[in-house]
Amino acid sequence: MLPYVRKDPLTIVQGCTFLHTWEWLAGGQPVDLTGAEFELVAKASTDSNAVLIHLTTDNAGVTVIGNAISLRIEEDITRAYTWRNAVFDLRVKWPGSEPRRVDPFMTGRFEVRPGVLA
Repeated sequence: MLPYVRKDPLTIVQGCTFLHTWEWLAGGQPVDLTGAEFELVAKASTDSNAVLIHLTTDNAGVTVIGNAISLRIEEDITRAYTWRNAVFDLRVKWPGSEPRRVDPFMTGRFEVRPGVLA
């Protein structure tokens, strides 16, 4: 499975809640995401060691309802962002017996815009 590569960045406004949702369709049909776990990691560059964003289904940064995947970052967290650009990978771990299959879901960029009220 090849990841979807976003051409446009996901934009975070500093000091505001970030929320973005996708519906996963395959062949025009909803994908059953029951039991799937997601993890997103963002860094300044692919070779950087410092993690700027880490969202998972375990830490409630990623939620899954039906075939919809939502990313959420609270305003108190985005207010502290001093960086402006990052790259990210979002991957899915499918339910089943161990070792569970892990696939790339999406890759792309984040952009943080300074907020006037941040």
